[in-house]
Parts: sequence; structure tokens; C-alpha cells
Amino acid sequence: MDRFIKFCLPLELQNWLNKYKAPGYEYAFAKDIPNTLDNHKMTNRIAKIIPLRRKYRGASTKVYDRPGAFCHKDYADRFALYYR
Repeated sequence: MDRFIKFCLPLELQNWLNKYKAPGYEYAFAKDIPNTLDNHKMTNRIAKIIPLRRKYRGASTKVYDRPGAFCHKDYADRFALYYR
């Protein structure tokens, strides 16, 4: 993430992003974020400042047979954030 943009974010959002920081070789700027309502609220706050894309990750279950290319939000365990 651009250091200036991160500097301009509220401190609460900076701390939240630091918990889920992606490695430097990844295109994502945050990853392995648990799929919870609180995390989606934080992501929505960030999305008002930074244009982003959410990618949902998860495994197949008895109820959901996940296609190889993607995972639906309802059945995801976690998600990652990418720049749009």
C-alpha cells in the first residue's frame, strides 16, 4: 500500500490493516481476513478512501461444492483485498 495513503487513513484502520498485512511479493495489500461482519464493516470504510476489490477464499463443504476459479461470499472462510 502506498505509504502516503496509509498515513492518511485513520489510526483505527491502520491498526486493522497491520493485522492482516500481505507479504511484499503479493499483489494483495491485505489477506487472510476472517469473513465476519466486523471485518466487512472495516473493509467498507477503507473502500470509501481506496478503490479496492475483494477476493473470497474458502474450501468446499458438504453444502457447497466450490468451483476451482472462485468462492462465493456466503461460503468463504476468509478474504483478501486488492487494489482496483
